Amino acid sequence: MEDKIRVSYEQIEKANKDIETIKLGTKGYAQVNERIKAFRKVYPTGPIETIIEEIKDDYVRIMAKVSNENGEVLATGRASEMLTGDSKKDYINKTSMIENCETSAVGRALGFAGFGVDSAIASAEDIEKSKRTNKTFEIYQNMFIRDEEAKYLAKVTIGELMRKMGVVKESLNTVVQKELWTTLEEMTTQQLLNLELKLKTLNMETNSWHQLYNENQKIKEVVPVNQEVVYESIWTKFGKIALEQAGTDMLLRNDIIDSYLNMGINLGDK
Repeated sequence: MEDKIRVSYEQIEKANKDIETIKLGTKGYAQVNERIKAFRKVYPTGPIETIIEEIKDDYVRIMAKVSNENGEVLATGRASEMLTGDSKKDYINKTSMIENCETSAVGRALGFAGFGVDSAIASAEDIEKSKRTNKTFEIYQNMFIRDEEAKYLAKVTIGELMRKMGVVKESLNTVVQKELWTTLEEMTTQQLLNLELKLKTLNMETNSWHQLYNENQKIKEVVPVNQEVVYESIWTKFGKIALEQAGTDMLLRNDIIDSYLNMGINLGDK
């Protein structure tokens, strides 16, 4: 029996190593689909069941259950979703409240079963949902700023990159609407971070948005083609705020500096 348990644990550990995570804040979180793939590597035919425990016009609670191939329950997880009356927050739940809730419940059940829990039981979807609800953004482990502040700093950086790359705002907004199904004004903090990555290499001919480069004829000095742009990144701004929050706590300051160095960002001397 002990051998069977040990082998099962080793299989779960091996499956977890193949999980791709999404970076949210300073941590990596597994999406539910990645947890399901890991689960299937260990239990190819193990059932994943969901049961609606309570449902109203504006609320649903779902329980998810994952079992092995012998029908033995490995773990359960619960999640709930509700309509708040806020049109932006309710955009997805208006049409897919049950499906959204089901995904969260399955993710938690798989997490309790040991799949994709290197950093947290919460899935990437749960973390994003929490950020939308609480309106905060994690700049370091358990260190947050208001999401509106994060967006403001991100938009300042995006504006700087647009000037350095000679981008016309209207043209960029058109591409964003076409490819990302949103607008520059309505982009989330994470979307703005992804946009930064796109814009900082816009002068590279391999960039799929290269047609936007040097379009603004009013800007005379743009970054030359294929040259690396020099600017203060969004995460550098976040890192400086994290150091301010750390104050005189040198252990915490050093941890922040080391963590950001691992991200390729130098916040200065210790």
